[in-house]
Amino acid sequence: MPLKRATSGLLVLALSCAVSAAPASKVKIRGYITERPDAQTLKILSDVVHIGAGTQLAVQNASGKAITLDDLAPGLLIEAEGAWAGKHQFIAEKISVDAAQFDREIKESAYLDREPEDAAPIARGEPARLQADGELLLLDANTRRTWKEEVAPAKESERPRLVGRQVSYHGLRQADGRIAASRVELGVSAPADAYKMPHGIEIVAAKDAQTGIDILEFRRGKKVEGRLKLFPVRAVQEYVSHLGDSLLPPSADVTARAIEFRFFVVEDASINATALPDGTVLVHTGLLGAMENEAQLAFVLSHEISHVLQAHYWREVHETRAQRVLLTLGALAGAYFIGDLGLFLGQLGLEAVVNGYARRIENQADRLGLQNIIALGYDARQATRFAGIMVERYGNRSTSKIWSDHDAMLLRGSFLTVQIQRQYPQEKFKDAIVDTPAFKAMKQVMGPVKIM
Repeated sequence: MPLKRATSGLLVLALSCAVSAAPASKVKIRGYITERPDAQTLKILSDVVHIGAGTQLAVQNASGKAITLDDLAPGLLIEAEGAWAGKHQFIAEKISVDAAQFDREIKESAYLDREPEDAAPIARGEPARLQADGELLLLDANTRRTWKEEVAPAKESERPRLVGRQVSYHGLRQADGRIAASRVELGVSAPADAYKMPHGIEIVAAKDAQTGIDILEFRRGKKVEGRLKLFPVRAVQEYVSHLGDSLLPPSADVTARAIEFRFFVVEDASINATALPDGTVLVHTGLLGAMENEAQLAFVLSHEISHVLQAHYWREVHETRAQRVLLTLGALAGAYFIGDLGLFLGQLGLEAVVNGYARRIENQADRLGLQNIIALGYDARQATRFAGIMVERYGNRSTSKIWSDHDAMLLRGSFLTVQIQRQYPQEKFKDAIVDTPAFKAMKQVMGPVKIM
């Protein structure tokens, strides 16, 4: 049903006058629509985008379908160009949208992070449900299946494990958020090389010979290429390591190469966490300092774990980029402490790890991160709350690859909000875990830290 336009438009007129009285630079904001209160407004998290009579609609990939401003609904990704008229008040002169989204066709692949409950019915061609890629896929008699187990074994114990294997799927998003799958294909696991650091680098916990402080060393053979200082409070290190281990899904044990996930808190004021291909996860003190509760931290760690288990670094190199020759390490870091972790990792050819993957891959890690913490009883809404906190607190500051500038935070937070709205009813989180005594104790022992 089309939206009814408000008759007065007084708020839009007032805001437009405010912009005219105090000219502001034109800017663009990008994100998923999280709410459509009425015909003249839409929301991206807390930002209200006002639509006036002069707002233009730019449509890409229309393929003959007539689309109007009234068709913009929650879940669609848009880019709005205009000016800020006040806090969270944005006057849109132009809104761009990719019409391909309206078809709602999903084409994606992911490595299974847990054993499918309906594996036998799927193999037999029967109606089934498949939890994969942070989505719920519905299979019926019309679903084309390329399932390498054509005949299900008579005994459950004889069935091979599928966790860790790749599933590719096509389908249409339903109104309730589930995907009606038209095609599902079971593939193979990622190769062992997908979980290796480039250049033969190994990451080793050690002590500095002169000071005796705990450090991490990036070693290539016997040569130390760089060092990072670990946060010196053992209780903080142990808490993060224990929490990280408790979040690992079953697929952590069935990769082609055995992965030893290790979680380290490093002294760095930026609000970041970094997952390296070999399962090393670096959590910055700035991130811990900004966190409010364990549910928020559990989501960030689950997101980083998903990057590793989905072999995102390997896939980014082999699927979304041309194969390239990695840079050779120079003498920038040497045996000294690393001053700029991003620059150092970039020298290793890990630019995607530092700067963020393609949006499709980041969204996948977010979907799986949400699915994981929900399965473990956490309140997934805390992930979107943290995005909102970063918008309010840091505005356009860009020191974090996780919650960076305003635009990136809107994009990330609005996607999380839409994903929760699509798949999980709010009552599901009524008794979910938000915080724990262990998190509060960790924060108290940690004390105040610098946050950038």
